[in-house]
Amino acid sequence: MRIRLILRLILALTFATIALIYTELIPPISGTNTFLVRTFFTIIAAGVGFVIFPDLAKNISKITMGVFNFVISRLSSEVSNQMVRIQKQTHLSFPSFGSTSSNVGSVSLLKPLILDTSSIIDGRILDVAKVGFISGLVLIPKMVLLELQQVSDSSDNLKRARGRRGFEIVEELKKIKSLKIEIWDKDQAGKSVDDRLLNLAKSLHGKIITTDFNLNKLASISNVAVLNVNDLSNALKTVSLPGERMKIKIMHIGKDPNQGVGYLADGTMVVISGSADKIGQEIEVEVTKTIQLPAGRMIFGKEI
Repeated sequence: MRIRLILRLILALTFATIALIYTELIPPISGTNTFLVRTFFTIIAAGVGFVIFPDLAKNISKITMGVFNFVISRLSSEVSNQMVRIQKQTHLSFPSFGSTSSNVGSVSLLKPLILDTSSIIDGRILDVAKVGFISGLVLIPKMVLLELQQVSDSSDNLKRARGRRGFEIVEELKKIKSLKIEIWDKDQAGKSVDDRLLNLAKSLHGKIITTDFNLNKLASISNVAVLNVNDLSNALKTVSLPGERMKIKIMHIGKDPNQGVGYLADGTMVVISGSADKIGQEIEVEVTKTIQLPAGRMIFGKEI
């Protein structure tokens, strides 16, 4: 407190001295006392130095430091963004593995989505894409198209129809604006198609879209990210709690001869005890339990 007072007195004396010097430059004004004018300005300057200037200087210092910190922060942020951008461009300019290129045409690969045969034949990926749940670069390896061709050429009518539908799905995916569909025609190491898909996903740091249970498990073991359409479908199914009531049409007999089996609109299987003799009838059912299986959700109930 005493130091602050001494500093104020020093400032007051300094301002008073400066005012006293500069008032010498004031020309004489007729009808006024020059000494009183000089004394008045000197006292005013001393008061400014003692009362106003210290607080003003403190505020100016705060504002200056704030502006300085803001400018430094913006500059450092901009430099960091530029460095990250350069690192990404450098990373995307070189292949991750030997012969694998990181560009498809003019599109740089950045964690692409890779479709396998099962996801294309399944067809639900088209609906998922249309509503915008996936976007960006989607790769369809040439080996997948060859598998699709083999299915299309099958002697089995159902397989042949599904294969041809798969090619239609690919064409429909190309029309979605949020997707960039590219055919990956470069060779990939691996004994089987699944091995080559996994190696491709690893080399490009991509994710595989599939409905194949075995490929899903193999990818998990290999630390490759997978988007399983079946998992998405199961996650979106309505959860039925014990005690809930619903109407179900019995379609066929279950594993137990006294069980009847029906299905919800989303395909969830409902097993109803004691309703094997109600095939073709719609009955009211009370849910007793729900279980989650790898292949999907199953609901068990009893007739009311």
